[in-house]
Amino acid sequence: MLTTKSQNTSSRESRIFAQKVARSIIEVQPTVNNIADIVVLLECLGYRKETLMQFGFADFHALANYIYDSLDMYEMKGKSKDLFIESFTMEIPSLKKRLVGGIGMIFPLLGSLALLFITGVSLWMAWGLPIKITTAFLGGVFLGLVITEGTLQVFNRLFLFYNEQTNMGEVKRLQKRTYALVAVVLSASVCTLFAVGYVLHIPLNLVSIMALSTVTISLHRASYMIIYALKKLGQLIVAYSAAFASLLLVYYLGSTIIPDNVTRYFVGLIAAFVALSVFSIYQHYMVLKANTVTISADKPHFYNPLSRTDKTIKSKFIVQLWEVIMYSIYGTFYLATMFADRVLSWIYNPLVAQEGFGLPFAFNSVYHAGADLALVILLPATIIQYVMMEPVHMHMNNVSINIKVSEADVLVGYFKNIYKKLLLLTLLSSVTTALVLNLAEPYIMSHVTFSQTSMHVLQVASIANVFLSFFTANALLLMLTNKIKFLAIVTMISALIVVVGGIIFAQYGFENLVFAYLIASVFLGVTSTIYARKVIKNAGSILFSRMM
Repeated sequence: MLTTKSQNTSSRESRIFAQKVARSIIEVQPTVNNIADIVVLLECLGYRKETLMQFGFADFHALANYIYDSLDMYEMKGKSKDLFIESFTMEIPSLKKRLVGGIGMIFPLLGSLALLFITGVSLWMAWGLPIKITTAFLGGVFLGLVITEGTLQVFNRLFLFYNEQTNMGEVKRLQKRTYALVAVVLSASVCTLFAVGYVLHIPLNLVSIMALSTVTISLHRASYMIIYALKKLGQLIVAYSAAFASLLLVYYLGSTIIPDNVTRYFVGLIAAFVALSVFSIYQHYMVLKANTVTISADKPHFYNPLSRTDKTIKSKFIVQLWEVIMYSIYGTFYLATMFADRVLSWIYNPLVAQEGFGLPFAFNSVYHAGADLALVILLPATIIQYVMMEPVHMHMNNVSINIKVSEADVLVGYFKNIYKKLLLLTLLSSVTTALVLNLAEPYIMSHVTFSQTSMHVLQVASIANVFLSFFTANALLLMLTNKIKFLAIVTMISALIVVVGGIIFAQYGFENLVFAYLIASVFLGVTSTIYARKVIKNAGSILFSRMM
């Protein structure tokens, strides 16, 4: 008879027994966060295995698993509705915190632009070097940026997902898998570099410099993925400030110890790399040493993990990659859109044909000086977009738990209003920055090594970056509504426009490459705005499916 009942936990007697047990447990322990606690409490309350078996439960663990999902009904009983709702609300960061966060996110670019004014060449931290070495070094930098951007996007999405779940086992696995992926891609890229160098008869020392810079920038970006994901923006600002200071101090004040400027520059880079690595090493250590998660006492138990161990079910990495592949494509081709014209300017650099450097391309400081400075236009727009969009998801979550399904128009109205403000402020900030930048041309010319060609590139690139700032604003909205496939497609098309159009325009002078960049930016700005407006019209159903 006991055996028959132990196989049936759906009978009325079994359900009533389980409910009584659940009420008893909550009276003893108001907040229960895992099954192990339930088992202990059952033993403390004096239940015997024979009693459990009479009501169809094989042992204490079987009963604990059965009642675990029903504890919340008893846990919240007697508490006020306001307190219950408050447990689901998300804290919205203050304006000051968001502003610091926005500055922190773009601080690496801010520091690089400061170096542009100091050196008068480019934001890529290479000056006073022979053009061969500059080309090889920066070629490796660009390659490292491209091959790691997709991985950075993948890691950021997956890390945020598992970290929010407090799934420490998967967080650790993700770190190890990401580094393995970076290692594979980096190894293949370096091998390809040496193979291409052999075929094109590029000197081995130049190929080695390119490979070294590729490895360095790739490892740096891989190590900083966790800094960006955790939004340790204070550490980001301190680290990059220390890195820029180290580079400048070694290069300008180390001439008595290291007379050769090339050697001194690379020693400065090593010092900067060490300064950057301190915080990333610390954050990796903190994550990898953690083997438990913090249980939140003010949340219903189903928001907390069933166990405190980091030994969790192992996921399939190929499935994870497939789920976020569009983010990887979007990030990679967006970066290609921004910088493909610069690489093409190396190929069509007149100095290659006139003087010959043993390379099929040469760093084009004239083009970079104008194109890189035009990136200033994106900075204020990026900060504004971060400040405005950072709390949107949190605010919509808080609103959604206080309204009925029939009141969903409140959420839609807020969403449409924030989008209109976002576009308006993006337009004002980008256009104003572009006007100031172009009006300040005479002042800029007196401080950096600009030419009229650089000014031409700056003027056209300024217009392009106004449209690109519109695209970044629309991209934030589209990612919030999970329209990432559209972003991946349009960025692939825009990168193709820059490459194909650049090759055509470059036949009439390398400075005309900027028109390909302009066309691609206009394409991104216009198409993303049209599509975003379409998405806004259907915002009700989208937000209903995500929030309500």
